[in-house]
Amino acid sequence: MDVNSSSVSGSPRKIFNTAARQKSKVWNVFGFYKKDGKLDKNHAICKLCRAPLKYTGSTTNLDQHATRKHREEYGELLKPHNNEQEQAAATQRATGNVITKFYGQLGDSSSRAKDITASITRFIAKGLWPYNIVEGEGFQDLIHTLEPRYKIPSRQHITNTCMPALYAQVKSQVEKELAHAERVAITTDAWTSCSTESYVTITVHYISPDWKLNVHVLQTRAFKGSHTGKNIGALLKQACVDWNLLDKDPALVTDNATNMVLAGVEAEMTPHLMCFAHTINLATQKAFKVDTVARLLGRVRKAVAFFHRSVRAAEILQEKQKQLALPSHKLIQDVSTRWNSSHDMLERFFEQHPAISAALMSRDLRKGEEVNTLKDKDFCDIEDIVKLMAPVKLVTTSMSEDKRPTLSMILPVKAKLKKNFEPSDEDSVLIREMKQAFKNDLEKRYTGLEHLFHTAAALDPRFKSLPFLSNHDAERTFTSISAEAASLHHKVTGGSVQRGPVQTDPCQSEPANGDPDVCIDVPQTQDEHKGLCVL
Repeated sequence: MDVNSSSVSGSPRKIFNTAARQKSKVWNVFGFYKKDGKLDKNHAICKLCRAPLKYTGSTTNLDQHATRKHREEYGELLKPHNNEQEQAAATQRATGNVITKFYGQLGDSSSRAKDITASITRFIAKGLWPYNIVEGEGFQDLIHTLEPRYKIPSRQHITNTCMPALYAQVKSQVEKELAHAERVAITTDAWTSCSTESYVTITVHYISPDWKLNVHVLQTRAFKGSHTGKNIGALLKQACVDWNLLDKDPALVTDNATNMVLAGVEAEMTPHLMCFAHTINLATQKAFKVDTVARLLGRVRKAVAFFHRSVRAAEILQEKQKQLALPSHKLIQDVSTRWNSSHDMLERFFEQHPAISAALMSRDLRKGEEVNTLKDKDFCDIEDIVKLMAPVKLVTTSMSEDKRPTLSMILPVKAKLKKNFEPSDEDSVLIREMKQAFKNDLEKRYTGLEHLFHTAAALDPRFKSLPFLSNHDAERTFTSISAEAASLHHKVTGGSVQRGPVQTDPCQSEPANGDPDVCIDVPQTQDEHKGLCVL
């Protein structure tokens, strides 16, 4: 073997193809090394065995070598192929087989094989792929193309060895990171798989010492038995024990379901907050359950379902979309458990209503007239509903955030929504009823947690002037924060006096409790500062 055929790391040197104008099939198995950035054309290198052959412009000796040394592989390459892709595939198969024969398979204990196996395991875990993907023909072809010497592990090896090892490794790393967190927040939810199996997922959120908000899914486990608050609470407690979180005073965030409320009590986690996006969704459902709106939604669902069931109807709709120069969008069917899906259905339906009406009146459609029950007034109502609920969709999307804290946004956004849903003289009866239903449901949420929300908003630079509160409530919040800051200051310093320059700022109040060392940025009233626009 030529001493230059392998790199220092032991991996084969790259063989570069000749120019595209070379038509001889022999160049499918020959190429050149590079020397000083240019092809070294003094010797042609066999891709099948990496033997260097003298090259003077003639390919006769190259053809003789391939025929004599690699009759089977070279014969495969000389067969006629339908296109370049088939030719390339044949070349790859032949090259891979010879590389394996020439260098031998990678040993299971080699670092290269271990790295590839670990990468495949991470690929399966992160993509939630089934373990039997390693048995798939396409996956095996991909791996063989990338590294012909690698032997793909069996499904059983991935299941019983590789995945448990990866889980233990990741769990150890997460435990180390959690050990440095001062406090954590737990979120949990129960869900049902496509095979009607029940699961509960628990997630932890915390701020790292370098002030990054981190999120880890601690566990997703099958949940047998009744989904009572007591059972879920016991599961939460056990998860905190398993992950050493009891001493971190975990807070809890869940949806508004009664069993989740009871689970928080059972797990003794405080504060227990309800997901704001879920709360908004509940208020939205109340608005959509207004009788007039519910009947309108029923007629729209009937039309949408018709186009989803009928292949011919869908084809005619596409034709009408092209004729009317409308976007080729499919109609959306709403799902009660999917946030904003009713709004999305109405928005798409209103966008496509000229094409929908034209399609339903087509003579080629049976039962089109039976489905076409919407009047002009209905489309006006749909437009009004979409406009009314657009800010709600924006809020839901903004609050479904896992990379930034959203607690400080709850009361400002709630106040803004209440203002948007104030009745107007221009409102139709339908819109007025929707606004009232939405407000009534939203106002009864988050009672008893005002102090927490006020403090969070005041500490957020966007809302620190608390423009959504009365002057009295704002001043009381600032006083409470100042007192708590002074208490923490004395606790940290042990009551010692640490003198330092105190900056004077018209926006700042006097130091809390008369202590000149504690300088807190506290607005005096909400009129002295203007809050940022929430929406």
